[in-house]
Amino acid sequence: MTDFFAPWCDPQEDETVGKHTASVLTSNDDTRGVEEVVKIMPRTYARKKNLARIAERHHKNGVAKLLSRKVPMKQPLRSGDMGEILGTAYLKHKLGYTTGPSRLIERDTQDWPMRGDDILGARLTERGVLELTKVEAKSRAKAGEAAIIEARKGLLRNGDLASPHSLTQFAERLLKKHDTLSDAVNDMLQNDGLRPRNITHVMFIPAGNHPISHVRADLNSYKGSVVQRTVTVHLAAHQEFIRTSYEAVLADAT
Repeated sequence: MTDFFAPWCDPQEDETVGKHTASVLTSNDDTRGVEEVVKIMPRTYARKKNLARIAERHHKNGVAKLLSRKVPMKQPLRSGDMGEILGTAYLKHKLGYTTGPSRLIERDTQDWPMRGDDILGARLTERGVLELTKVEAKSRAKAGEAAIIEARKGLLRNGDLASPHSLTQFAERLLKKHDTLSDAVNDMLQNDGLRPRNITHVMFIPAGNHPISHVRADLNSYKGSVVQRTVTVHLAAHQEFIRTSYEAVLADAT
């Protein structure tokens, strides 16, 4: 699988903070980054089969109309969604987790924020042990202490664990293409339930800066038993990157 970030980001830099890891990816080619985002954004908001059927029946104008009803129009919501889009790509390409279809497909109203756990990922070890990850994404033009505190609150919800409701929905999204993983998640919920040893946290921060001092303070102050990773995707022109991505995906469909 091609690394989604390799064509437009410098090699990832990792820093050990206590028992945890702080990583940063820095964009060196925003134009290429936008191109990569535009490739995956339609199926972030609509099922692949639906996109194909509409394209067949109504051509590119039909796809454009569909996406215009699905993607948020307001910049703050687009920023939040971009955090989930890039965070999902990171789980798949950098950490090897399966995320299933995007939960953004199921949004009730295009300009309402989503609730619940931002992103969940699952994978099985060679011995068949289920490993889960819970991601809290915060996309900011400039990420400061407040963004890190807000992200930490999200990760601490449900006693550091993913909520049973989110996991149930996640298992349902995994069906058909990832039945084995879906069964593993449901078996866990039916039997002993999720334990801290079976989950990791990722604090994912696309931002116009790298808030490393606040990240270090947060990781050093964390008292729980869940393995932690923070990931900053440093986009110097953060707001422009988001605006251009959404304008391009709508224009590309027409």
